[in-house]
Amino acid sequence: MAFAALALRYGPARGAAEFRAKTLMRCQAMFVPLLLTLSACSQLTYTIPIVDKSGPASPLAISGTASFTELTTGESVASSSNFKLEARNVSGKSIILLLVSFDEAAPHGPENHHDLQVDHFFWGEIAPGKSFLLARGRSRKQVSALRRDSAEPADQPRAEVRVQYVQFEDGSTFGDEAAAQEAVDLRPVILEVLRRLDTAYNNKEFLTLLKQKVQPDDADRFLAIFRESQKKYGTPAARAQVHRGRIVAEGRLPAVREVQMVQK
Repeated sequence: MAFAALALRYGPARGAAEFRAKTLMRCQAMFVPLLLTLSACSQLTYTIPIVDKSGPASPLAISGTASFTELTTGESVASSSNFKLEARNVSGKSIILLLVSFDEAAPHGPENHHDLQVDHFFWGEIAPGKSFLLARGRSRKQVSALRRDSAEPADQPRAEVRVQYVQFEDGSTFGDEAAAQEAVDLRPVILEVLRRLDTAYNNKEFLTLLKQKVQPDDADRFLAIFRESQKKYGTPAARAQVHRGRIVAEGRLPAVREVQMVQK
């Protein structure tokens, strides 16, 4: 999972450069409708607010902006984007897992889909009322054919976000349980590895276990956190982090399991 300044190429004549710069400024103000009259604009940038489509019952309020840059060359247009999403826990309970989908598209570019996941099962939480940075990043440049029919309007730039699933510290949930199944199924695998690491007889055994690759790959990527800690801060710090993760997870298991049993 994952994250451009406006540039203008000037020609040799200063007057022409000034003309293009002024034209660009006018074009930047044209958001809706976006008519395909791009011959005078080599590059356009659109900045729009991100629309939260989660609905009034969502435990998260999400906002932000997305910027799209399109560079027209001949019969093609290169589109790229960057975005920033901020969220706030508007529920009365602490959140330990959330899944969010984010879709964005430039006027002439394809749609980009992002699956965002924040999992605090092994440490931390999102307390009630807390605001936090959910995601920021950029999409790679994508080139598509330019439609020259001026009678046909371009698509409007679009940026929409939806909360798919939330799990609270007390085990209760919001949203689509199926969407979170993969993340929930991964927890026992990780917890078992943490237990083995936490009960290692000595540092040598701990390092041997830590180096072993774990399946599935998502579990192994999670363990990379501890491997990086060991490299930066030493083995004792990594062992302390492993122990903390195990204790927090085991403390949350009873409430989570109780809710899961009721749901079954």
